[in-house]
Amino acid sequence: APFQKNLPAWDFRLPTVLSISASGHKFGESVCGTGWVVWRQRQDLSENVAISVSYLGGKADSYTLNFSRPASGIYVQYYKFHRLGHRGYKALCDNRMSNAKYLRDALKKMMHIDGRPKFTMLDAGDDNCLPVVAAYLNPELELPYDDIDLQHQMLQNHWYVSGYKMCFHDPTDESTRPLFNDVKKSQTMFRVVVKANVTRPMMDNLITSLKTCIHDMDSIGAGFQSMHSAKKRKTHHKGHAC
Repeated sequence: APFQKNLPAWDFRLPTVLSISASGHKFGESVCGTGWVVWRQRQDLSENVAISVSYLGGKADSYTLNFSRPASGIYVQYYKFHRLGHRGYKALCDNRMSNAKYLRDALKKMMHIDGRPKFTMLDAGDDNCLPVVAAYLNPELELPYDDIDLQHQMLQNHWYVSGYKMCFHDPTDESTRPLFNDVKKSQTMFRVVVKANVTRPMMDNLITSLKTCIHDMDSIGAGFQSMHSAKKRKTHHKGHAC
């Protein structure tokens, strides 16, 4: 957000914003497992978040999950802040947003055999958003496969496109409920997080792989559902559907 133009207020300028968190390993160019959060003021940080520990002869508050964590992510993040600066991070942000738009435009152009869109876009679009492309297969097409199946097919092309079920388990009555009022509990979706190391040729390969997987599943047609429905019922989409 700090590196995009014409954004509406999103930070501590809004009185309802009490904290700001960021994924250091996704967009901060640090190592995996790095993340950080800044609170507006000390009293906004609940004491239930911190773990008070006795360490090196004194008392200290730990805000990690298990107290002892490697410091490599902090050192790398600190170095990248100094090495890249605001100008460097803006260049990386512009590159990610451009590649995300490139992928988003390609998905919008993919059509079913009858001319209807193959995908329904879920993200906020090309501006004022994260470099994340989110969509699901057009439910109006009533395809015999879903976004979880697409995830598994993409693995054959060495791409991991995360698929998710848009439902949750309600522990009060052990039922499965939809996350949103306008979708069925059986609806699935996928997302692609576009990072700075993704080049345009890599994005072209991803798009080609998506087209190939869609073509292959369409070629099988209704047989795809009969081939994989038993495994999907058994694993509840947790394992490979192939």
